[in-house]
Amino acid sequence: IKIHDLDLEDKTLLESELGGVLRAIEFIYKEAGVNRPLKSADNKNDNQCKTDYRNQVNKVANAIKEIITALKNPTVQVPQTTINEQPAYAEASAGRPTTPPKNKKVLIASFALLFLLVISYFLYQQRSTNNQQPTQLDKSIAVLPFENMSGDATQEYFSDGISEEILNSLAQIEGLKVTGRTSSFQFKGKGMDLKEVGEKLGVATILEGSIRKQNDQLRITVQLVSAKDGYHLWSERFDRKITDVFAIQDEIAQAVSSKLKLTLLNQGAKPKISNQAAYDLYLQGRYFLNKRGTGLIKGLEYFKQAVALDSTFAQAYSGMANCYVFLSFYCMIPALDGINESKKWAKRAITLNPNSAEAYGTLAILAFYQERDWPQAEALFKKSLAINPNDFSILSNYGHYLQRISNNSIAAEKQLRIAINLDPLFFISHAGLALSLTAQGKNDLATDSYKKAIELNVNSTLPYTNYSQFLLTISKPKEAISLLENNIPVTGKSQAMLAYLCEAYAEAGKNDEAKKFYNEIHEMKRTSYVAPFTLGMAAVAVGKLDEAFKYYNLAYEQMDQGFHLWNTQTYNSLKFKSVFVKDPRYKKIMDQLAFPKN
Repeated sequence: IKIHDLDLEDKTLLESELGGVLRAIEFIYKEAGVNRPLKSADNKNDNQCKTDYRNQVNKVANAIKEIITALKNPTVQVPQTTINEQPAYAEASAGRPTTPPKNKKVLIASFALLFLLVISYFLYQQRSTNNQQPTQLDKSIAVLPFENMSGDATQEYFSDGISEEILNSLAQIEGLKVTGRTSSFQFKGKGMDLKEVGEKLGVATILEGSIRKQNDQLRITVQLVSAKDGYHLWSERFDRKITDVFAIQDEIAQAVSSKLKLTLLNQGAKPKISNQAAYDLYLQGRYFLNKRGTGLIKGLEYFKQAVALDSTFAQAYSGMANCYVFLSFYCMIPALDGINESKKWAKRAITLNPNSAEAYGTLAILAFYQERDWPQAEALFKKSLAINPNDFSILSNYGHYLQRISNNSIAAEKQLRIAINLDPLFFISHAGLALSLTAQGKNDLATDSYKKAIELNVNSTLPYTNYSQFLLTISKPKEAISLLENNIPVTGKSQAMLAYLCEAYAEAGKNDEAKKFYNEIHEMKRTSYVAPFTLGMAAVAVGKLDEAFKYYNLAYEQMDQGFHLWNTQTYNSLKFKSVFVKDPRYKKIMDQLAFPKN
């Protein structure tokens, strides 16, 4: 078995002496003009064979085992086959002996020893190379979505839900960096090399596993793996009833904390499942809540069914509150309806569970984006983070708050970088970071962050509209128009995209095109709900100030989101707003908003 390319003459000589064909194990980096041993730093995608060196080490180890087995049983005859019957990797010439002569055992053993020496050298080289690279965090972990082994695709929500619950349990380990769901779940079903996943997420360990659910029986197989070398640190299989799922989560968290020599915080006993059907409905609700968009409507329905079966289910009430927040954010329901329902169910969740970080976070988001109660928003953000300092979503929103309301770009950047460290693939954090960098005049870094946000979620309107507004503030309206129009086929013509296009064309001096998008927004109003703030924004762009202030006053009364934008200096720097901000009616609204004084 060869682990490196040989000259044809040498290969022929070896096969002649050994009495058999050399099997090839591609253990080389190969490109035009290059033929050398593979190094640990090499990217497998750059190799012609996309070689994964860890797999190759395993193959060589198996090959050595075969050789040793053959040496122990030299008299075992290999069945004679014709050339056509032989597998490609074991093709042999007719007439050659099938059992190596005894005087060639030494040669074979020497080859085995050579293989071991090569592997030892390679591993030493790998260790030396890694010592030159930045050290990863030792106390860091990502939970990959567990594989659904139930044989039923409709059970996907259950494996996803349990994975997320385990992630939340691990977040209670003091000193452990736990990558957020948004980032770790992006690798679902991609079969990526764990080392590559670890590098992308900046973690040293990865928890993966599988779940099989049959009626009320569970089988959860889980393993903790070192992302650096694939070494298994711990593995376990749990065969339990579904009512024991919280106990399993605790056992997994305890095992991880023990292996990483960390302390599991005392959060009190986990609740027992009082109603299995309600818990199953709750997991389905989380599954659709995480999908956003129209999934919010399905998620809300599942949460409602869950609390109908178990009126003490705090997590389900918190899920309902979350659904209403996002339904309001996406303008799928009127803002006031979303606020009232969300507050009601978040408070119900807190009554049942005073340590519900998610429910406090929901109330903080409401106070910030819609109720405009700035002091209350900050207090609630801090309350939520005191309970769960690893909640990347709350960290991200708190960073937005510090930028939008306090105009504290330095503090905002700090919070947003913490959020990105916990969940590096959450696009909203990158968009928020871009805004804080813009406010500091770091336009090149801001541009990179805006582009990163788009790269991480090409289907969301938010990063495009944020970036377009940045382009307008640096007097690049043509680039803003191109950005928005080129991505409409991906994002669709949402009301927000139309409003920002209207604004961009107005800034470029193309008033006819701006009016076209203004008219499209009003046509949309005939068949669906359009936020008053969006209508006011389009009216400003086409110079209809009376109409704009009518919609903005309505937006203020209805607690429509968007006014926080007015407190950001970059937002007020557009040319066409020079008339708008000087209008006395603008000052009146600003006085009502009562932003904190810097």
